[in-house]
Amino acid sequence: MIYMVLGVAIGVLMPSQSAINNRLRNAVSTPWVMAVISFLVGTVCLVFLTWATVGTMGFELGNFITQPWWIWSGGVFGVIGMTTNVLLLPVIGALYSTMLNLTAQVITTMIIDHLGLFGVDRYPADGWRVTGAVLVMLAAALAVVGGRRRPQLNTQPTSKAWYLAGLGIGVCFGLQVAINGQLTLVLDSAVHSAFISFLVGTLVLIAVVVLTRPSLRLRVPEGVTHNPWWMWLGGILGALYVTGVAFLSPLIGSAVTVVVVQVGLISGSLLVDQFGLLSAPKRAVRPLQVIGLLLMIGGVFVMNAPKIFA
Repeated sequence: MIYMVLGVAIGVLMPSQSAINNRLRNAVSTPWVMAVISFLVGTVCLVFLTWATVGTMGFELGNFITQPWWIWSGGVFGVIGMTTNVLLLPVIGALYSTMLNLTAQVITTMIIDHLGLFGVDRYPADGWRVTGAVLVMLAAALAVVGGRRRPQLNTQPTSKAWYLAGLGIGVCFGLQVAINGQLTLVLDSAVHSAFISFLVGTLVLIAVVVLTRPSLRLRVPEGVTHNPWWMWLGGILGALYVTGVAFLSPLIGSAVTVVVVQVGLISGSLLVDQFGLLSAPKRAVRPLQVIGLLLMIGGVFVMNAPKIFA
């Protein structure tokens, strides 16, 4: 049970990271520059954490030679998912993007756990796990839609490729969870695994920025007098998230990790909205959102019912 609570706590961090990075995005030229800064900050944070816990930031050369190539690719999938989401949000909106992402993440990790892909321990997709996962996805939809008086759906003609991209984002994040979990086992450290993932992601993003050549300038957005110091700290929360997920995945399975983190994410989103934290717009939490959150928690218990009542 303690692992479930930890997963929820990790998820609670993510809306705060989104709010912080959104504030940074308003102060820099492009989303790509914001992403590079966030990843660099996270990487620096993980350098110190890795050095403090492991004593080295490297790894045995034998691991690089003997391990499969994909075990080092978690950071690449993370960057693909994140950058695609940046492009997707203005096209299909946050509602569709969130639900497609969550659905694909849950299905992807359920398949990985069921088949034991990427060397993970097998967790068969029995009736309890499937029922719980479906309940979580439906409850998340209720929590997201319930926050709007009238759900803002995109009524403009949109290529189906964009919706497939929304599913692709979830697939990438699901793969990242499983792969980083296995890298944790190889390196015997979730912090070290997260450092490798962040370092790879940072290098990929730097390459993107070099190729796209965005303008590099810092500005103070209209309506404010200065940029807050905390807008630079989103990468630290991202580092904690990746570390926590890499720690949990080998212990409770990729699918349960994704689900409990999503419970925390929705909880954190409601807190940010209710209190207008970190310069986010203040929005009152609605009853349907609370009901959706409670149903998500119920879905987590259903997925783990055989263990809880064993």
